[in-house]
Amino acid sequence: MNASTLKHELTALEQSAERITTPCHDGHLVYRRWAGPAGAETLLLVHGGSGSWLHWFRNIEFLRRHCHVITVDLPGLGDSAELQEGYTAADAVDVFVQGTRAVIGSEAFHIAAFSWGCAVSAQAATDLQNQLRSLLLIGPASLGANPRRGGMKPLIRRTPDMSESEVYDANRENLARLMIHDRSRIDELAAYIQTINTQKARFNSPQFARTTLVLDGVAKIRAPVKVVYGEFDAPALPDVAGKRTLFQAVNSEVEFEVVPDAGHWLQYEQPEAFNHLALNWLSANRA
Repeated sequence: MNASTLKHELTALEQSAERITTPCHDGHLVYRRWAGPAGAETLLLVHGGSGSWLHWFRNIEFLRRHCHVITVDLPGLGDSAELQEGYTAADAVDVFVQGTRAVIGSEAFHIAAFSWGCAVSAQAATDLQNQLRSLLLIGPASLGANPRRGGMKPLIRRTPDMSESEVYDANRENLARLMIHDRSRIDELAAYIQTINTQKARFNSPQFARTTLVLDGVAKIRAPVKVVYGEFDAPALPDVAGKRTLFQAVNSEVEFEVVPDAGHWLQYEQPEAFNHLALNWLSANRA
């Protein structure tokens, strides 16, 4: 597919949503809402670092057939405004909490979060406890200074002197190094989404990757929590399955699952597996 076709595909999905904005520093936090069946539950999708709502592109159409779907672009990412200079993780969480309350109101809802979104959502859960029905965490970091995969190649830095095609190629390669396990699954759409997301990224989430934001949040959550990793999640290697111990040490009720043959961005690489996993989780935690 060429760039025009890819853009049309993304635009068509976006235009089928209601766009909602809430305050974010000197601009807006951007939410999108797709209405589901009458009386359905509400699911808020929270994307990862250097990302946007597009991290859920392969999941929204399926999920909206079963629930009301809301996405958010976190501060300094996607179409949302940046935070003030010298921001902290708590600043991002506060804006997210206030925005989510404004968009969802007092109704109960579920959250599914990915990567950096897991840190924001786990921290926000304390303030949203009275409404939060369940929390699904996909590929969370911020678990402390745990051993990391020594063999993972560093990401390619994109520089102003690169041509458009060189930037595109760098993004494809970075997807293979960090996000998607099987290179054959890195299609033109994945590379296009990665390019859009990284061009818009103004928030430095990697600085918080070795904090304990996720574990600290999960320790306080009363709602059901499930943690999911791809079998080959690059940031979680070399011991993906061992992350279970970290979570259950702070919250013995946490459910844990590893999705076979998937990397970090598992909801894109294995969308059918993720979509059904998410739907089963929501069904098990309905009111």
